[in-house]
Amino acid sequence: MRLRHRVSKGELKEDKFQRAVEKIAELYYADTKRFWIGIGFGLIVVVGIILLVQNRPRPVVNPEAELRLMDALGNYFQGNNDYAEQAFKELATRFGRDYAGIKARYYLGSIYLHSQPPRVEEAKREFSVFIKKAKDDPVLSPAALIGLAICEEKLGNYARAGKIYESVYRRYPQSPLGFEGMMQAGRCYRQAGMLDRAEKIYEELLEKEKPTGARADDVRIELAFIRALKNRL
Repeated sequence: MRLRHRVSKGELKEDKFQRAVEKIAELYYADTKRFWIGIGFGLIVVVGIILLVQNRPRPVVNPEAELRLMDALGNYFQGNNDYAEQAFKELATRFGRDYAGIKARYYLGSIYLHSQPPRVEEAKREFSVFIKKAKDDPVLSPAALIGLAICEEKLGNYARAGKIYESVYRRYPQSPLGFEGMMQAGRCYRQAGMLDRAEKIYEELLEKEKPTGARADDVRIELAFIRALKNRL
């Protein structure tokens, strides 16, 4: 089914926003240990394919809201976070039912999480609101779950973080973030002392995903570490 947008430029802008998510994510997860090992530029192509085959109802699109989102994103990518934060806040307040306003919640969460010092509770709130309202955006929803999990980690809630990381794989098995979400889930379960749960996570990855190369090595190393810890008990 063809999309019936009257203005093709708007569709191109939307697609551009979505493809830019991978660049955001690289910054977003920069201080998570080995999180992006094995993830290459080719994932942007994968994300683009996912978006093209999606035929799902979209929230309301408001031209004014979309223009404001473009302005906010332009400043966000240029590092003008003070301006971008205010612009995203206004979007979320004035256009809360439009998809641009919903997206603003995600970017606010990202800004808060990367503030110095991180504004973790505020980031957690914004990611939670986005996840509730976005209705399973194939790109941003998995990324928002990862952001929420990072918030829980920073608060020391490792079991909760592990559960959220794991949910990325369970809810979005086709997402490029799914595999790495499971890797981080295993790490958090280990930190929470949930060794059996961590062991099952890595065993499932080996059995279902059948990773190769560096990915396979990473899973086997983590699994061996978990089993070594269990043998000490």
